[in-house]
Amino acid sequence: MKVAMFIGGATLALVAGAILGTSGTGHEGCVSQAAVVPLFDPMVLIGGGAVQEPWLDPMVFFSDKAYVIDAVPGTEAGIAHAAFAGGRDSLVSYLKHNILPHVRPGIGWLKPPVVGSTLNEDGHATAVALTSTSGNAALDARLVRVVEKMPHWNPARDADGKAIRESFEFSVVQAGCGGPQQTPPTLKVSMYDVPLTDRNAALEHPYDIGFRLEKTGADTYTLITTMELHGGSFYVSPHARGDFKGKFRVEVAYNDHVSLADDFIEDPRSTAVIDLHPFIEGEVNWVNVDTRYEHRLTISSTDDFEVGGKYLFVIEPKCTLEQVPFLIRQRSGVLTIEKWKC
Repeated sequence: MKVAMFIGGATLALVAGAILGTSGTGHEGCVSQAAVVPLFDPMVLIGGGAVQEPWLDPMVFFSDKAYVIDAVPGTEAGIAHAAFAGGRDSLVSYLKHNILPHVRPGIGWLKPPVVGSTLNEDGHATAVALTSTSGNAALDARLVRVVEKMPHWNPARDADGKAIRESFEFSVVQAGCGGPQQTPPTLKVSMYDVPLTDRNAALEHPYDIGFRLEKTGADTYTLITTMELHGGSFYVSPHARGDFKGKFRVEVAYNDHVSLADDFIEDPRSTAVIDLHPFIEGEVNWVNVDTRYEHRLTISSTDDFEVGGKYLFVIEPKCTLEQVPFLIRQRSGVLTIEKWKC
């Protein structure tokens, strides 16, 4: 079975008519929008009544859910799959920004295109090839080019943590346009009602947090954070879409020396579920396993400096707001990070 990773995110606020040459005052759904390019009926063969499928309404390229990346099966079990360095929202933004201008007026209905590639040990796309045509040669060439030029990924890693190659397929699917919305599964037992594996640990020492800096460029670093959970503890992931006051986050004081990127990597990536507990009563991303975060840190000063920051999150079921302060210090061009007053 393929490992499907739907590249979702906030819908890009574009006017479809600006690219497809339509007019109108509002979005009427994918079915009515199909009339924008009335070249032929894509569901019926010319000269016959037989159904011909699948076809893509070109409007589907405006849907974030249309962009899908599948890990090709066959990779050894137990690996950590490759992940886009900027996060899923950044990846879909890159894809749409580079593909939408090539969905030109009059392009007509298309076939679902598929582009295969291999992410190497350095996180770069190699062996990029079109495996299923869109029916439009110019668009096919653009899709291949976009995959070839994808920004850096964090490569897949085997059970020993060694970077390895992983094959992927990028496709555009009609299901993203007006298709059924994926509903997170409902937990049979709320996280709050799951028996603790060690009550004493969960209440007295529910977690250990560690962090370090890894240099990645002349003025860039990766802030690597590890969260180890004990006794059955858990917290809300920073990927949770709800307005949770206690979701995990990292903040750096306002300064002129250091900036922390908004995008980040969470490994393993949490998934949305429905938790019916009165504290939640809806969708949430719980983190209940040891997890690693990576944030991009950029230095804009060669001067010596000290900048404070902190991690904030509510640890459950202890139900306490945790604040872990740290200090980023640069001395003679050497950057360090350390716990502060803990």
